[in-house]
Parts: sequence; C-alpha cells; structure tokens
Amino acid sequence: MKKEVVFPESMPRPRVAYSPLVKAGPFVYVSGQLASDFSKGVPTAAKINAEFPHHGSDIERQTEFVLGYLRTLLDAGGSSMDNCLLLGVYQTDPAELYGCARVMQDVFGANGVPPHAAIVVEELPIPFCILEVDAIAYIPENGESIEVLNPPSLPQPIPTGLDDRALFNYAVKAGQYIFTSAIMATDFDNGVAPEAAMDPNFIYYAESARLQTEYILEKLKIILAEGGASLADVAKADIYLTDQNDFYRFEQVWKQYFPTDPPARNIVPVTDLGVPGIRIAINLVAYVPGDGPPKRTIHTDAAPIPIIHEPQAVQAGNLLFFSGQMASDFENGVPPEAQVDPNFPYFSSASERQVRYIVKNIDAICAAAGITRDHLVRRRGLYTDFTEFFTSFLTWGEEFPTDQPASTTVRVPSPAMVPGCKVVIDLMAMVPDPK
Repeated sequence: MKKEVVFPESMPRPRVAYSPLVKAGPFVYVSGQLASDFSKGVPTAAKINAEFPHHGSDIERQTEFVLGYLRTLLDAGGSSMDNCLLLGVYQTDPAELYGCARVMQDVFGANGVPPHAAIVVEELPIPFCILEVDAIAYIPENGESIEVLNPPSLPQPIPTGLDDRALFNYAVKAGQYIFTSAIMATDFDNGVAPEAAMDPNFIYYAESARLQTEYILEKLKIILAEGGASLADVAKADIYLTDQNDFYRFEQVWKQYFPTDPPARNIVPVTDLGVPGIRIAINLVAYVPGDGPPKRTIHTDAAPIPIIHEPQAVQAGNLLFFSGQMASDFENGVPPEAQVDPNFPYFSSASERQVRYIVKNIDAICAAAGITRDHLVRRRGLYTDFTEFFTSFLTWGEEFPTDQPASTTVRVPSPAMVPGCKVVIDLMAMVPDPK
C-alpha cells in the first residue's frame, strides 16, 4: 500500500496546503468541496441568476456544483459516485437541509445516498458558500462490490416528501470495514423516537442525552450485526453534539457500551442536526478482521493521554484512526508551550503555537504505530475562530510542505471541548504492510 496525491488538471488549485484527493490502497479520500473556483468566491455556475431569483435556489445550485467536483475527483482517483462509503455534508442553514438532500437523491439515484453525516455548522471558509462535502470512497478489486446494510428491523429512512427514494443507507461494508451513517434518535415518524423522548410527567427522572445515546447505540448494534460485527469491532466514532453540556451524560452511557478498548473518537460541536429535539448523532467505522490481526489500541507516553474514555489512536488493518487532536495536555487545558506569552502578545500567534503542538503529538502517535506523518491521508479541521484559519494553515503547510492529506475545514460553535483550543484536528493515516 502506498499513498498517492492526485491534483486533476481540470480542478482549481487549493489556496492553502492540502491535497484535493489522496489514494491509499483500496480507498480514496476527497477533501471538502465547496462551490468555489478559488478565484471568484462562488462562481456564476453555482449561483441562481439574479434576474430570475425565484427560478431555483442557491442550495440546489451549490449542491449540484459541489457534487460535480466530487464526481471529477472520484473519477480521477479510480473510484466513482457508486463507490462512496461515507460523505461528510456540512451546511450553514438547517432550512436548506431538504434542498441539499433532494439534489443528492437525484444525483445518487435509485441506490440511495451513501452513508453520511449531514450537520449544520457555524461557517464555511469561503463567504457565501453554504455547503461543503467530503468523501471516503472505495476502489473495488477482483470483482468485489460494496454491500449495503439496511437491517429490515430498523425504521426505513424514507420520510414523507422525499419521493420514496432512500434518504440514506444505514451503512455499507467494503472489504473488512463497515461505515455507518450518522445515526440519530429518530424513528422517522416522530422527531425524537418515543423510546428516546423525555416523559413530560417525570422530567427530573431521566436525561435526554442519556436516552438518545442509548437509543442510537442500540440501533448501531443492529446495523453492525447485519455486517457481521459488534460494538467491540468499532475502530472510530464521530460524535455530533448540539449542546456540549450533554457530553458528560453521553460519556456515562458510552462507557457502559464500550467498557474496555474504546474506539478512537472525535467530538464535533454542531449548530443543529436538522430534527427538532435531536441533540446527538453518531457515526462509526468498524473493522471485521477475519483471519487477519485484530484492531489494536495505540498508546505513547510521548503524547498527552486523554482524560476521557478514548485512546490516542486505534489501528484497524491498514488504517490508523486518531482521536481528535487539540492543543491540550489534559492537565492545564492549553499548556504553556501552546500559548502566546502574555508578556509578548504580539510576537507570536495562538493558532501557530497550537498547530505546532498538535503536530508534535501527531508525530509521537504515528511513531507508536510504526509510521510517520507522511502516511496521513485525511484531515478535518474544526475551528472555533476563522480569523485563525490562514495562519494555522500556513503553519500546517510548513510542517507538511508536500503530499499533504486531503482536508476539510469548518467553523463549529465555540468553545471547543477544552476552552481555549482554537482548532481540533481529526486524522486518518495508512499503515503499509510490513515488508
């Protein structure tokens, strides 16, 4: 397995240090695509005609434009839209979720939209862009195909008004890996499923976050079982929270379902999840090793040890999944070496110092897994302040001058899980086969 960076000639060159697409083994990783040509902001092709303001909508035009970019990149990487395993769909307005979903259904057709997380964030890095989409896709070999996992015992994801086409598939299995959609505590008849809803007569005898987390994880157990896996096989989890005050309640349930060897995990604060009353969504990547080696937890004393129920990273086959990386040593919040010296506040940048601190820890975790930073294939940057975006990417580019991983950037609600952290970086890497 080797890493290959792809820059299609027909695509605009990024303005900061990332690769549009990275190939590694049977997977391709597509950076977050925006409705921009990187020269004019939002180009005319992604806008409605100002002379005909009621003929179409911005979200429909931007979705079509972004999915066109996605198709071009997947084709250049030797994959296709039909072989998408997981989409990240980041929007800035919950009222536009339906418009985006309708176009996605048209584009992906009868097979339904691949597993995805559709979340609402605060802002995207280019003004007037209201949608960003990234992807992980597969390159089938030797007659392989992707297996769609839609357990018949679960509610069918076809809400009224979506033309009876699947809103999403619960999960897909490609080789040894299962990728699930972001699952919420809804049964598609009620916003919040009755089993996950608070009893209004006993509002102090339960907590929404606990109820919703339990409901989601029970659904995920059924989804994984359809692919021959269990929660014990989960290597990575993305947790989307509309209220960070829910984290403690969520964490108590998480520990019950993952008592030992928990998966790597990234906590993503979001503005909205699109369904009134829904507070949490979770998507998972599981690994079914077959006759191969089981997943393993990566640990090193050379990087901070999380004080919550997650490891530094998990290796599953040829993939390494990191927990979300922040500039925290889990002892002092943001440690002194990642802070600007208050005596010299104009002589350095908080984002620069935090990114360098994070990269140092990335190096230590990679070393513990037997690889280097050059093996990183995917990066997602969750910023709380976009005024720090450019400086942080300059710093990232200095650390990664060539063959950068694919990258997605969004602004999420502040503060981060550790207040004072300017950015959380979520990462995946490839682990080559031993020579």
